[in-house]
Amino acid sequence: MSNFSAKQFLVLAVHQALLGEIHPQLRQASIEADDTIHLVRLRFEYDGAPNHIAWEKCSCAAAEVISSFPAPWIMDDEHLSVCSSSQLSPLKYIVYRRWEPSDAA
Repeated sequence: MSNFSAKQFLVLAVHQALLGEIHPQLRQASIEADDTIHLVRLRFEYDGAPNHIAWEKCSCAAAEVISSFPAPWIMDDEHLSVCSSSQLSPLKYIVYRRWEPSDAA
């Protein structure tokens, strides 16, 4: 396993990229990497369809994450609409999750 798929590297890369980019519509951000095909997967889940600003902020964060990786790594970033009453479906490592009243239990 290379350092690029290590949990610490992935989580820190996304944390750094999300600084100043969290939009209120963002419910969750998660990441995973596949060393064998040099692929980084980044999933953003929004409360409803993301507006232009929310999508743009997370797209900027995705660009910053992939810039932490050398060639030939590539990025597959997903922007999913998941209403607040629906279950989230994270990738391997959850990096950000918005507090929601159902989490308070």
